[in-house]
Amino acid sequence: MDFTENVSCQFMLFTGYNVTHLLSMRFYFGVLVVLPLLFGPAVFSVQAQTSGTTPSLRLATRQFQAPDGAPYLEVQAEFLASSVTWLSEGDSLFRAAVKWTVIAYDSTGTVAGFVKSTSRTGSLPQKGDFVDVARMELAPGPHVLELEVEDVGAPQRPHLEYETVVEVSDSKSLDISDLFVVQGVAEASVPPGPLTRSGKDILPLVDSRVSAEASGIAFYCELYGTDIQFGSGSGFLVVAGFKMPGEQGAWAEETRRYFRMKAAPVLPVLEALPPPPAGVYELVVQIMTPEQELLVSNSTGLQCISEKAQEAAVAAGSLAPFVLLHNDRDSLLALVETLIPIADAGERRSIEYVLQGADLGQLRSFLEQFWTVRAPENPADAWRTYRTEVAIADREYGACPNREGHETDMGWILLRYGRPNTVVQRHNGTAYYPYEIWHYHKAGQFNNRRFLFYTPQVVGECFELLHSDHPRELRNADWLDILKTRELGHSVVDTRMNQLGNRDTYSREEPEDLFFNPR
Repeated sequence: MDFTENVSCQFMLFTGYNVTHLLSMRFYFGVLVVLPLLFGPAVFSVQAQTSGTTPSLRLATRQFQAPDGAPYLEVQAEFLASSVTWLSEGDSLFRAAVKWTVIAYDSTGTVAGFVKSTSRTGSLPQKGDFVDVARMELAPGPHVLELEVEDVGAPQRPHLEYETVVEVSDSKSLDISDLFVVQGVAEASVPPGPLTRSGKDILPLVDSRVSAEASGIAFYCELYGTDIQFGSGSGFLVVAGFKMPGEQGAWAEETRRYFRMKAAPVLPVLEALPPPPAGVYELVVQIMTPEQELLVSNSTGLQCISEKAQEAAVAAGSLAPFVLLHNDRDSLLALVETLIPIADAGERRSIEYVLQGADLGQLRSFLEQFWTVRAPENPADAWRTYRTEVAIADREYGACPNREGHETDMGWILLRYGRPNTVVQRHNGTAYYPYEIWHYHKAGQFNNRRFLFYTPQVVGECFELLHSDHPRELRNADWLDILKTRELGHSVVDTRMNQLGNRDTYSREEPEDLFFNPR
């Protein structure tokens, strides 16, 4: 499954750890030492947010097992220093705080988990990003996570509201938890805090990028059921290292390490590996028999960035040719903004906030990284293909005033999920507002999903998404009533949007029949 920084060799103990003070601390082969930056200065400089924008954060979700074997989800959040309000205490100390809430809904729309927390930095000599962790037990299956973040220092500011979908897996008799890169380790706080694990406070890296110049890359995971598999206290082998992406990806041999361990019901693994050369990899952990027979494996994707090489490449103009074709800063920013429908949460925040003040070199670097991660074999071809889809969206759905076609609801869905398998059009001769129903055999990670668009203006081709059964998209339990209500000015905002527990009743009206039985 799968969504930074401190100055001394001790963590500052508060609810949210300030990342500026964890900058140099790493756990390397069982010894707490100071190392070069694991993830050095950001690839893109973070611009100060204006008071009218919401707080920003990086987000990661990881799955673990409780001692009784029940699965639980850990939500790791890194709040960006430039996006929150800092209060000054004298001339040299600052503090900030956010209130954040995570609600998990199961597939029926029932609340399955709820966590509310206030993350405070305490008094600090300099401003920095800070990390907090929330945990909730969840049953196996898909869940929708709703996140809300409030800036305590400026409660009048708009709150950040974000939604994502996670799949909680069944517990297995022999298993490996999700992996995460470790940013720093300290003795456990008393009483234990949100970062406490196995007698230590462990700070996660809430990002997928690491530095190729690091002395070591520490990681954490948990092994479950090795006592049943091998017998309590018996020896077995754990293999960890970096591999090239894909099922047949080869090991970066200089990074592979072997660890001999003794079986236990829950076995924490806190180790470190040499960094691989710059590139895209999977951090892999495997459980093997003493005879080196593979039993179970888990991995997480990482991008290893050589900051020195990147700076030299930019200075020498040796970025990828498809990136260097773009010579105008404003036009390149407009092209980068077309990536929003397919960007992940962190990339979307970078595009919407950070890159608005970026220069041409930063935009080029972002574009190259974006497509290298998604299509390492041929990023240029992937970019050309996507630009073609954007052009199609602009041509087909460009009738909306003040919006390009790719910015419309139809354009967004087309770019995110591709061409629908079937389309039902009822633009004329219907007692309802003009509408379309798109049906996908597969939309992202979900099968058999539908999207219903309509145009309340009746005249024109500017269709809006009214309802979908896709967990990541708009759900509206009143969609049929709205569709047959030709009272101009009817507000969709006032309806039961995204109330997953409200299930549509099958009334045999034509739109409902076509929605549930696409053809």
